[in-house]
Amino acid sequence: MTEKATKFISEEIEMLETSEVGEPVRFIYRNEAHVVTDIIKDWQDWGHAAGTFKKSWKNRRHRNYFEIRTDCGLHLLVYFDRGVKPSSPRKWVVLEQYDS
Repeated sequence: MTEKATKFISEEIEMLETSEVGEPVRFIYRNEAHVVTDIIKDWQDWGHAAGTFKKSWKNRRHRNYFEIRTDCGLHLLVYFDRGVKPSSPRKWVVLEQYDS
C-alpha cells in the first residue's frame, strides 16, 4: 500500500448542500463551486485534543469527517464541526488535500 501525499489546509468552506443524512454534496472552496462525486469513507470523532487536561464531554470534538473526490478532480478530507450545544458555532472545513 502506498502513502498519499498530503497537504495540510485547515480552511473553512461554504457548504451549499448536504444530503438528508448530512453528507457533503456541493460547496464553495477558494471561490470555486465543487460537487462531491464520491465519498471514499466517513467517520465521527468524539475525541479530545492532544494535551487536554480535564477530559469531559464539554471539551470533546464533535466532528463528522469525509474523505471525498469532487467533479474538479480534488481529493480532500473535509469535516463538519457540530459543536457541543445548539448555540455552538457549526462549520465545514477542508482539513487536507491529497495528490490523486
